[in-house]
Amino acid sequence: MTAPPPRGWQPSAFVDHVREVLSELIRRQDRRLSLRAFVDLPKGWTSADSDVRPRAAWRPPQGLRAEALGVAATCPLQEVRWQDDAPHPDDLTTLRGWLAQFPLLADAVLACAFPENRPDGVVVPLHLWLPRLWLAEQSDGRTEATLLLLGEDAADTLLTELDRLFASVMPRAVDAVEFVAVDPPHDQHAKRIGQLVDAMRSGAAHKVVWSRVLALETSGARAAVARQMAQNRPEAWLVDVELPTGANILCATPELLVRCTGGTVTTMALAGTGSVAQLSAEDPRLGDEHGRVRDFVQARLTALGVQELTLQADLTQAGPLTHRRTHITGQRTQDVDALTAALTLHPTPALLGLPRANALALVETVEPPRGLYAGCLGRLACDGSGDGEVVALLRGVAQEHGGWHARAGAGLVPDSIPKDESAEIAQKLAAIVQSVNGGAA
Repeated sequence: MTAPPPRGWQPSAFVDHVREVLSELIRRQDRRLSLRAFVDLPKGWTSADSDVRPRAAWRPPQGLRAEALGVAATCPLQEVRWQDDAPHPDDLTTLRGWLAQFPLLADAVLACAFPENRPDGVVVPLHLWLPRLWLAEQSDGRTEATLLLLGEDAADTLLTELDRLFASVMPRAVDAVEFVAVDPPHDQHAKRIGQLVDAMRSGAAHKVVWSRVLALETSGARAAVARQMAQNRPEAWLVDVELPTGANILCATPELLVRCTGGTVTTMALAGTGSVAQLSAEDPRLGDEHGRVRDFVQARLTALGVQELTLQADLTQAGPLTHRRTHITGQRTQDVDALTAALTLHPTPALLGLPRANALALVETVEPPRGLYAGCLGRLACDGSGDGEVVALLRGVAQEHGGWHARAGAGLVPDSIPKDESAEIAQKLAAIVQSVNGGAA
């Protein structure tokens, strides 16, 4: 059986080509460039088990995979303050100004964690960076490489880094993975939910999202987990991020936070989980939960200056779960970009609650820190267009201290029934385990 013909540069030949390009750029005293070429990588390439950090993998629903490897530049601002329940305008200006330094045909990566209360106010930890190398699958089976050359590194250092990045994406033999859940008694979950419901009935908040952690046991490799999740959840955004701190999450998320393309802004309100019968029957509790999220998103976009908003409601299936969803689209002004819109909406009441500061204070009394769970991950265009796509980080698993865990939550309102909310969270956790297990439906 003959080997398939090459589809592009061999990685070693591409590195040699980069060496020649660098020599020319240095001679011209112009070393800022995004260099694109097709490279011949073996089928099944992935960086999932490499030691490259930061790294981010991205696959839209029914789409093709892309991976961002290494660092060409990192934004020095690593947290955004809240001012009046919105991102501080000075911090937004700093982030947007940093991106504007790099008018290149490439994408930056934005990874935001869940908000945290600090002594001087609420902050959103984030990591915004330009990857050294993007690798993107094409529909014809080829892999397109986009290399960023910014001139900060010596040529030898950059070429060594490029060799390392290509070596990190070689295919790995991985066996199917099966996760086993380690679950504490359910009665304590309903008790905590009851405490939050009582607090809301006393006026502490209108809505709170409570989540719990499920410990998982497996000896499987991350590449196998990612492969199985991709096979089992083709309808979702598959995102996998690992930061230099070791924070990481691998998700099959059904929730688009925001997409900006051309003159259009697209987002969704995704809140209210139940059976098709429950969601179709306009259950008052589920309607209240969804309505608060929908109204928040609509109000925030209007305040940003998004015009001609249109809303379209439907039900959506995410694995075995059914959700109430409202698609929201509008027309952008020049002040609205994907970065600004994402930080203004993150986290929506579907992942935190309302009022957001009150809900955060309640959540932090009953939960361990969320980290990247209920955060967001996105791709931001660096060409000055303001285009980008950002999704919520949920329905996923993470590695910590040598083990794995999943996390899921439910939106609580004053009329919530604790045992029903606890059952909903258990259902979501079961769906996550199903998504990462081999042979799941």
